[in-house]
Amino acid sequence: MKKIDDIEIAKMMLDVRKRSIIDIASKPVTVSQIAEELNEKQSRLYYHVKKLEEAGLLELVETRQQGNLIEKYYQRTQVAGERFELDEALLREHHDSVMEEIMKLLEPGLKLLQSELKQGKSDFDKQVNLMISLPTLTGREWETSHDRMMRSIREESEQQGSFDDYSLPKLSEEDRNKKSKYAYIMLSYRVEDAQ
Repeated sequence: MKKIDDIEIAKMMLDVRKRSIIDIASKPVTVSQIAEELNEKQSRLYYHVKKLEEAGLLELVETRQQGNLIEKYYQRTQVAGERFELDEALLREHHDSVMEEIMKLLEPGLKLLQSELKQGKSDFDKQVNLMISLPTLTGREWETSHDRMMRSIREESEQQGSFDDYSLPKLSEEDRNKKSKYAYIMLSYRVEDAQ
């Protein structure tokens, strides 16, 4: 698993559009093919592809002459395809930037949820799901349930080619045996519905 210690790379790995490009580039693709897959204009993607290439997350693997045009094929690098976690020193130094990127992921889903709640949509019409649970658990039970959830998400994500791995906080033996209230909040939404 790759530890990311560069804030600019961390921002790219947390950015929905850039992560989508990385995922699509699991095999050699052109910007045109990426645009088609994302239902975007090519011109809106060149900047992102260039930034990903400069960061070492995409690489130019082939060029082909097509009439008067030269097609460039990009593929994600091994580093971009690996699971990753954010380095603790990076989190300490750039916690505000990391929280800002996380909020960029949460806010659209929360706005979509708010809109659907206002419209009174039924469960069958919804494009967003929010689940909240507030169980009383020991720290050990929390670790076990967290591990199960992460394994389930990992299995699903590995079929898609990407997953961000997060470590559990280190609990003291006292906290592992102590019963406490834990909050589980899972927000899921289709990104294009929130745009």
